Amino acid sequence: MNATPAPEATAVEVKARALKGMFVLAARTVASQGLRVVSALFLSRLLFPSDYGLFGIVSYAASLGVFLGDLGLSAALVRQPQEPTRDETFTIFWCHQALTAVVVASVCLLAPQLTRGYALGDGAVPMVWALALGLFLSSLRVIPLMALERQLAFPVIARAELIENVVQVITTISLAALGFGAWALALGGLVRGGVGLVCIWWASPWRPQGRFRVDVLRRLLGFGLAFQLPPLVAAMVAGWVPLVVGHLLGKEAVGLVNWAWALASTPMMLSVVLNRVAFPAYCRLQDDPEGFAEYLRTSLRRLSSVLLLAIPLAVLAVPVAVPFFFGTRWLPAVVLVQWFSMECILTTLVGLLATAQNAGGRPWERLAVVVGVGAAKWGLGTWAIQRFGLEGMGPAGVVVGLAEVWVTAWLVARLNPSMRGLVRQVVEPFITLGLVLLGACLAAPRLVEEGVVAQALVGAGLFAILVWARERLPGTLPLLGELRQILEFIRARRAARPAPVSPAST
Repeated sequence: MNATPAPEATAVEVKARALKGMFVLAARTVASQGLRVVSALFLSRLLFPSDYGLFGIVSYAASLGVFLGDLGLSAALVRQPQEPTRDETFTIFWCHQALTAVVVASVCLLAPQLTRGYALGDGAVPMVWALALGLFLSSLRVIPLMALERQLAFPVIARAELIENVVQVITTISLAALGFGAWALALGGLVRGGVGLVCIWWASPWRPQGRFRVDVLRRLLGFGLAFQLPPLVAAMVAGWVPLVVGHLLGKEAVGLVNWAWALASTPMMLSVVLNRVAFPAYCRLQDDPEGFAEYLRTSLRRLSSVLLLAIPLAVLAVPVAVPFFFGTRWLPAVVLVQWFSMECILTTLVGLLATAQNAGGRPWERLAVVVGVGAAKWGLGTWAIQRFGLEGMGPAGVVVGLAEVWVTAWLVARLNPSMRGLVRQVVEPFITLGLVLLGACLAAPRLVEEGVVAQALVGAGLFAILVWARERLPGTLPLLGELRQILEFIRARRAARPAPVSPAST
């Protein structure tokens, strides 16, 4: 079967469709974050750090299976210029299922050793089996979802994902209230996967029809492996939390870390939206270097301005918000949430840069960066925990994250001359705003010795004054000006919408 060429689209059309998809997924993300906040408020009162720790350690093995069961083959199909044929999608679909079956069998066989190694008890073995079998809920949706993403049909995807998020929140809270403990988190995720699978298959036009062809697998495997290895390595790097923290400090410490990261990583949902929209859009702009560079620069500027002005205020409010909304049992996680929030800004920025790397045909460069970052996290992170305990994790993560952003931006800037100066555009705002936030955090307790609420308010005021002063320093990139442009852009889009026609006027 001959491949049919993809419908031609100009750079302007691709960016317009991608922008629409970004707004739709962003709206879904806002709704999902509302659900996430509701879920966190309830679950933080119903569950304990040990429950989050047990689930975090058990789910780690299953999370690796998601990457091992794909090998990046679907991303290779998205990137190719022509529309995938039936034989290509059929071949990749059944490869996913075969690989997932191997991963599931391996995890189930190793489950007793995993639970014994962390002293989780024999009761954790069925949870490992359940989460492993749940990998099929991910593998079965990859190709139908790919078909929708390639068409930039993000409104349909957003509706499906919102439905599955609602179902997960209701299920998890209900089971936690019934006393299921860590099983509430596990079963909530499985129910979400099942509902999402049904929604995606119902919405997608793709069905498993065609012929299995080994030559298709051989042709796509090169880019697929290079594309999938970085997230796989990143997932293995993330394993230092359950592996190192679990062994050195116990599963309750793992629970505090996982809970803090889940709370701090809320802005990363925006990164997921941008990356999902950006990858197919960047792939369509491969032959337009200037359009590629302009789209990437604009995305990074707007993302940086929003995150770097909003997240520091949240960091200052964390000591007040955590005990008030989630209870005093989570007070040991306050410092972690603050540091993780800053690290998440870096992770969000590097996610967009990595997407540009992959779309530009440089997945092996991305892999080299991820391997280096992984080695740094394991080495520096382990030393920091041994030396300072849990408090050492935050600074170590920010240092490694900043280095990753710096190197990745430098590599992306080499893609074409239009990206000259990208490193400064990405790194300078984070460093200067980070220093501003550090100054506000150090000064507030000295100005107000008692009362965390008063300290937070004073810190926010100092931060605002210092940001205003930074905007007037020579050589700094204006963040407030970029924020004003974003607001003007949104107002212009709203004004451009056609007014509804009244029945009386027709």
